[in-house]
Amino acid sequence: MLTVRRIYLYAVSAISFVAVAWAVIGLFRLILGEGFGQGEILGLAWVLAVIIVGLPIFLFHWLMAQRLTSNSPDEQESPVRCAFFYIVMAAAAAPVLSNIYRLLDDALIVLVGGARPDYYPYDLTVPDHLAAILVWGVVWVYLWRFVRHLPDTTANRTIRRLYLLLFSLGGLIMTAWGAFGLLQQLMEMAVGQVWRTAVANYSAQALMGAAIWLAHWRLLQQSFASGHPAEERSVLRKVYLYLNVFAFSVMALVSGTLLLKRLLELALGAPPAKEPLLLQLSTPVPLLIVGGLFWAYHWFVIKNDAVQAPDGPRQATVRRIYAYLVAFVGLTATLTGVGGLLVLLVDMLTTAEGLAFYREEVALFAALTLFGVPVWVLPWQRSQVRALQPAAADSQRHEGAEERRSTVRKIYMYFFVFVAALVVFGSVGWFVYHILTALLGADLPDDFTTLVLDALVLGLLAIGVWVYHWLAIRQDGRLAEQEESAQLADVVVVVIDGGEGQLGQAVVGKLKKDLPGIQLRPLGVTAQAAAAMGGEPFSAALLDMANIIVGPWQALTASEVEPAVEASPATKFVVPLADKEWVWTGVKTQSAAAHASQIARGVKQVIDGEAVSFEREMDVATIAGIVVGGLLFLCVAGSLLSFVGSLL
Repeated sequence: MLTVRRIYLYAVSAISFVAVAWAVIGLFRLILGEGFGQGEILGLAWVLAVIIVGLPIFLFHWLMAQRLTSNSPDEQESPVRCAFFYIVMAAAAAPVLSNIYRLLDDALIVLVGGARPDYYPYDLTVPDHLAAILVWGVVWVYLWRFVRHLPDTTANRTIRRLYLLLFSLGGLIMTAWGAFGLLQQLMEMAVGQVWRTAVANYSAQALMGAAIWLAHWRLLQQSFASGHPAEERSVLRKVYLYLNVFAFSVMALVSGTLLLKRLLELALGAPPAKEPLLLQLSTPVPLLIVGGLFWAYHWFVIKNDAVQAPDGPRQATVRRIYAYLVAFVGLTATLTGVGGLLVLLVDMLTTAEGLAFYREEVALFAALTLFGVPVWVLPWQRSQVRALQPAAADSQRHEGAEERRSTVRKIYMYFFVFVAALVVFGSVGWFVYHILTALLGADLPDDFTTLVLDALVLGLLAIGVWVYHWLAIRQDGRLAEQEESAQLADVVVVVIDGGEGQLGQAVVGKLKKDLPGIQLRPLGVTAQAAAAMGGEPFSAALLDMANIIVGPWQALTASEVEPAVEASPATKFVVPLADKEWVWTGVKTQSAAAHASQIARGVKQVIDGEAVSFEREMDVATIAGIVVGGLLFLCVAGSLLSFVGSLL
């Protein structure tokens, strides 16, 4: 109920506050404009109505939230309160930065002698921009005074980090796009195409974007350099870095492909283009420069992060996602290039058209192949080295096992197995269809031979892809089985239970099912428990060889059991079962089957050398990081693909 109340108070406060702030800006713009003439009456009435109605609503809810906060430490630490501040600060910072950008853009247009476009927001005057900057600037500073004194909780750190990362990403996108456009315009100006307004626009975009990016990124870097564990383990930071590395690597790949395609066209005898060389290179060269520089910078940051704080399990997952995404792009480009070249080769051998007719297509597919191969091989080979590490050293064994168990790796390999199977099915079906058509005496198309051979070569290529990835999947499975069998054979788990032995029976059954081959020693404190588990009566001597001891606290604290358990160096899993007289606070009541599942997971973590954790694998911050990263990736990838499609 308290959380619902917080959400209500801060949501109404935020909405009313933003509405009143914009109304005040509108009032200032009317005052600084032409005055309150007949034409401004409706506008004046509207902004005054918003202020008169919205201000009391805001003050009532805001003062109530402040009063509750002053009386309760829980309210002060509430992530809802922190989210309110950063959401409204973002709503304030966006128009401040936008209006500063427009003022800078207008100044640069005047400086270079350009012309202002005749559309919004260029119809706003300097006082209009200053009114928005002043009001929202005051709002941002007012809220920042509260933010400085917020408790340093994990949730508050996550919200702050998300705020900084989003503004940093926005500034970085502005910087990259502005730098690309500026370089492009400068190259076109060198051959006589002068676009003064465009140069001013891209310059303002690059300068403003760089200021936003550097200001927020500097704060993020300072937080990480502080060595705080929450900053070093941040999933959002890894998502941000790998998203940028992926996007800028694709940008560099596209630009390199375009350059190589043009060079190959010229090498194959294409006539020189009518446009000057700088004009031809005005798209790929800026793409290559911007993409290469920002890719190198963010990769350098990732390497430095790894030196200060090696990747944990969640950060390693983000790293794998990046590696397999890059491998996916590289292999897709490689297969597209190789498949296209094979089809073109068949077409040239079976038709009267020569190389000159297919020159542009050959150059494109050859460029895709030449750039796709290293982009695929480098991350895939590194992943293979990790996955196939020998089990001689514990650290290597664990890293290799984690790589092989990775869901991202499985999705990658099974995706290509699936697609290759579909291509084989379609190509072979197409091939058989045409062969049967010929055998049954039907009229054959003029390009019958070409169609049959195209289907044949694509089918063979798909079979090669299917076989390669299927063998990799089988190899992962064999190594996992060998490693798990060797590990389980050396592990002795002693399950101790008393009473009727219901928990011990569930644990023994679950361990036999999930970890076949493990050595189980069920020991019953009572005869009923020993019979239920299929074990034997408890004996202290039987704990000497135990690696892991499992049991409810009632059984482990029994007078004849506790001294032996205490003296054993084995890892102990204690189940907090409640009874009539003992109730565990802060522990969720669960069934015996649920406890057995948690114990089986914990035993597996101990065997794999991982830290034992019964919590959910993904908390709210991780899910938010993955969702935000996924959405940003889809936006960036969609924009890149659309841009690439327009170029190719």
